[in-house]
Amino acid sequence: MSNDFYHSAELRWFLPEQSPWDRLLHWFTLQGHLPINEEGQYDPGAATGPFVKLERERIDEYLLLPQCDTVGVKQRQGKLEVKALIAGPRPFSLGGVDGRQDQWVKWSFAPSDAITFQLEIELDQSGPWRKVVKKRYLQKYSFDSGLVVVSPDQRPDTGCNIELTVIGVKANIGTWVTFGFEAFGPSARLMALLDEAVRHFFTVHGPAPVRLDGRDSLSYPAWLALLR
Repeated sequence: MSNDFYHSAELRWFLPEQSPWDRLLHWFTLQGHLPINEEGQYDPGAATGPFVKLERERIDEYLLLPQCDTVGVKQRQGKLEVKALIAGPRPFSLGGVDGRQDQWVKWSFAPSDAITFQLEIELDQSGPWRKVVKKRYLQKYSFDSGLVVVSPDQRPDTGCNIELTVIGVKANIGTWVTFGFEAFGPSARLMALLDEAVRHFFTVHGPAPVRLDGRDSLSYPAWLALLR
């Protein structure tokens, strides 16, 4: 079984389905100035400038852990991911924006064919799972040589993903929207990088068309716990 691990600092909001999607997407694309490119419909080698990447719709499966919002377990595209909270949440405020920042470490496992079948049986017996359908729009900043807006296809060592995602939950009525930041790189710098990325985004894009309130600022494990 091959595996790797990944440190991140995050700030995220979950908004109900009545949120004004067209206005949110217009704001996210810098009032329409950032082009939207759909994965599989463009040449990644030619798309070197900044743009918004519309990824293929996917389904992630999350293990529901009773009364636990500090650990997340999910299956995604043949991989098992385990994510643990290591710092926070701590309050964040910027103008009219309020939220909670936290820091995570994630392990990603790619099971070999020899153990995949047994692993699936064990996971099915470990607890209830919830399927979450995601349609994600992605931007990316690189911090490798100062903050630079880059193509979402680039792989900087240090950076920040900014996403606007429509999510639907199986066995749950309605859809949601999540908007969030995920800074990645050396763990000691992550909170500072997250702060810089968030401040830069709101300086350039301006105020969001909806209220980003601390009560709606949650991690995925905390949000899923509310839906049980």
